[in-house]
Amino acid sequence: MVERNLNKARTRPNTACTECQRRKQKASQLDREWPCNHCQARKIAHLCKFAPKRAVRAANSTACQTRFAEGLQKPKEYSTQEPVTRIDRGASNHDDFKLLGYLPDFQNVPDRGDETVGDSQGTLSSEMETALRTIPGKPYTDILIQHFLNNTNFQYYALYPPAFMHDYSSWWSRKTNGLPLSPGFTCLILRVCACSVPYLDEVIRQKLESELGDTDSLSVLYHTTAKQLSSTIGPGKGGMTQIQQLFLTAQWFKTEALFVESWHALGAAIHEAQEQGMHRTALGSKFSDFDREMRRRLWCILYAWDWQMSLLLSRPFIINSSCCVFEMPNLQLEAIDSELESPSPMAHMVLQCQIGLAISKIPGVMSGVLSPSQAISIQEETGKWFDSFPPAYSISDPDTQWDDTHQFVKLHRFQLHVIGYMVMLMPLKQCLTKHFDSSSSSMEKSFQITAVENALKLLAACDDLLRHILPLNAKFHFAPFLLFDTASLLCSAIVHDKDGSLPQRENICKAISKTLHELGRLSERARTGMICYRALKKLVTCLSLGSPESISTESKTPQSLIDVPPTLLAGTGTADPLVCFPTTDLPPHFSENHQVFAPTPLDSNSLDPFNSTTDLFDIDLGGLGHIWDWGNLEIDFLTGSFG
Repeated sequence: MVERNLNKARTRPNTACTECQRRKQKASQLDREWPCNHCQARKIAHLCKFAPKRAVRAANSTACQTRFAEGLQKPKEYSTQEPVTRIDRGASNHDDFKLLGYLPDFQNVPDRGDETVGDSQGTLSSEMETALRTIPGKPYTDILIQHFLNNTNFQYYALYPPAFMHDYSSWWSRKTNGLPLSPGFTCLILRVCACSVPYLDEVIRQKLESELGDTDSLSVLYHTTAKQLSSTIGPGKGGMTQIQQLFLTAQWFKTEALFVESWHALGAAIHEAQEQGMHRTALGSKFSDFDREMRRRLWCILYAWDWQMSLLLSRPFIINSSCCVFEMPNLQLEAIDSELESPSPMAHMVLQCQIGLAISKIPGVMSGVLSPSQAISIQEETGKWFDSFPPAYSISDPDTQWDDTHQFVKLHRFQLHVIGYMVMLMPLKQCLTKHFDSSSSSMEKSFQITAVENALKLLAACDDLLRHILPLNAKFHFAPFLLFDTASLLCSAIVHDKDGSLPQRENICKAISKTLHELGRLSERARTGMICYRALKKLVTCLSLGSPESISTESKTPQSLIDVPPTLLAGTGTADPLVCFPTTDLPPHFSENHQVFAPTPLDSNSLDPFNSTTDLFDIDLGGLGHIWDWGNLEIDFLTGSFG
């Protein structure tokens, strides 16, 4: 009887997760839902794991078999070798298929445990040695890491801070003890440092520059060193860490206004994610609940970036949504009992993924063709999307109770509003420059009215976003680019408005004037802002407007900027938009895209080249030149013909 009771005690399943068992923390049956309440409250959800029930049964069965086998003779020799032979043959076949280019079984990709433990090789590769020399001392790296997690990471939330800091501490511990290090995680540290530097506030920037040197050069150095080390990691070898560091590569390129390079880097991250099976459902016991959640989050971020960049850059979608399984994250990692209704820092990316999936189902969108006839469907889908927002992100009368305690809420709210109006305007852009006469249908005319309304709403949303991100996130490209793109489109609409029938023409002029002012403020802080400001100002001076519609440019110049830190000003006299982007000495091995970091200073005659129209198309758009051109405005200034 005693023996039977002991056996029952052994087979009774433990409802606590492995971490709570280690802490001797009791849990109820309800706590088996991942993440459990205890781990969630301690913010260690990445350590919360439950042993599968079949694993418990297998362990009990093994124990019984062991006890039973104690009185039996040892099995024959050949019976223990047969399964090994079969496994080896299966592994060989798997490798053969992989060599032929077939995607591997996604259950065989490395999990998180393979990422933080380095190779057992006794010697380091030259790329790894360079990376370890490049990473600054721990106090400086800690500053960059914390700044990224507390600020820059909230733009897209590609890293889950508790899990990253756990692996980060382990990495430094292994480095200190001379143990092998993971190339993938070493790359990730460099990528985080590279992405953190452009967004430093002046106090931290001055501190680091006094100790380490010019921060712009450091950002380039971290990026190029990570690029070299990343090239040593084969496809499908780095786990989730490899995907994260490849995505941060795309984010870094975007920060530096290298949009085409960013799109290609995004493709590399997506292909790595597909190599690891993230486009499929993660089943089986191979992945923990946390790993599944992170896989869903990364795939969600990649898809959101894909559809946005594809539409903005007029490029094909990299991800074919019809061939993928989309499992949205459950967003429970950051929630605790006292804040069940607080927004998750990942919620804005989930919403962006959802609107991308919705519009991708509309015929023609996946091929990059957006016509006015699709506008109605897109307006309806976007309206439904706006209605699905949590109260904190509502398009009208948002709940602002979290704005002060959760710094990401306002940023994400403004981002979502901008994206929504951007989507609504996209298929209607050509309606702004189209001439309508008595033969035009009422539907065509209504399209133009809707286009103007969406353009004005988009400018207002961009203005809200820009005011929020300044001055710390001045290099966050999204707001200035859309401000410039939309205002330029409205300038073209005015040029093509032969009979003065353009709806809300006076409001359009006011919006353009305000946009020019905001870009002027931004021109002191970011090269993208400077380029957009100069190009838009040049375009505005070419418009023929009546006195009630005049767009003043004199008082909106960089000299009249407000709230600009003294360290960012050029001093007395005319402000040089490039003053905070001096020519820097680049590493010898860095040769590509050097024009962004060593721009040619403007001479005194080029600071205000707005008195003629003949050289309008000669304005250097920098990285914008690859994705935006004057031709899309359908204005022929060279021949003096407007429209």
